[in-house]
Amino acid sequence: MVVQSKAHSDEEVFARIRSLALKPEALRTGISPSDAARTLGVAPALAKEHLLAAENKGLLCRDIAPEGLRFYLNLFIEVNPSNMYIILVQRARIHRAN
Repeated sequence: MVVQSKAHSDEEVFARIRSLALKPEALRTGISPSDAARTLGVAPALAKEHLLAAENKGLLCRDIAPEGLRFYLNLFIEVNPSNMYIILVQRARIHRAN
């Protein structure tokens, strides 16, 4: 059993990560675990776990670069992977019509 304050619930952490991800600097350069650690007030290792959980939820996407791990706001959150075939077929039909 884990006891945590309401400020550290998944919903609250995701809301704070989303708020961080929407800042202009984060939209340009992404979020590092250190950035998230400062915002969330937790250790970088725990912040990284929160970022990975946000990625798993679809809120963020990750970039693994030589400089390290960066997370960005997922702009494709509303795309349902199970509908990708339908989207591609519709796009092909539109392309052929033009």
